Amino acid sequence: MAAPAILDKLQKMPAKTRSAVFFSLIGAAIILFIWQVHIPMTAEIKKLDTEIANLKAQVQENDAKIRHLAELKEENKALRERLTMMQKQLPAETEVSDLLRQIQGLANKSGLTMKLWRPEKRRAHPSGMYEELPITVKFTGGYHNLAVFFDSVGKLDRIVNMLNVKMDNAKVGRGGAMEINIDCTAMTFAAVERKGTEAA
Repeated sequence: MAAPAILDKLQKMPAKTRSAVFFSLIGAAIILFIWQVHIPMTAEIKKLDTEIANLKAQVQENDAKIRHLAELKEENKALRERLTMMQKQLPAETEVSDLLRQIQGLANKSGLTMKLWRPEKRRAHPSGMYEELPITVKFTGGYHNLAVFFDSVGKLDRIVNMLNVKMDNAKVGRGGAMEINIDCTAMTFAAVERKGTEAA
């Protein structure tokens, strides 16, 4: 048989030759293992390590985006709340009937009597963002009543500035209370409503 013949030949070889053949075979097996197994596996491991590193980086990037998204949502919520508050201060409606009711109610609570309410011509602000709505107002009442009224107007959601205040003809009214004629301008504002939308 071939195997016993090879073993017989090996036994007849000198020890040095047998050692050389043995180590040559071991060396060939090692080289073959390195070439066929180790190198491809090392390359595959490096490739997988790179993919893992890339995936980790993507996960970290996505985590950062998620955290940023939460921050953006909070910021958006805060901006919406601020917009709601500002729209109360500077409403888009052009009617002043609601304001008239508010002013009339505050005047009554303050003890003033409203004699005149006359909206004047609207004026567009140079910014183009809002209009000024001046209203000529006349009251009668006392100094204290006027101070209470101005304080109440300052607490309205809508912005109302009381301008050009003039007081005259002070006299003692019925009941001994001081009465004066008060002329002023109630300046309020309305946001300009944009008509139409731009095509997307």
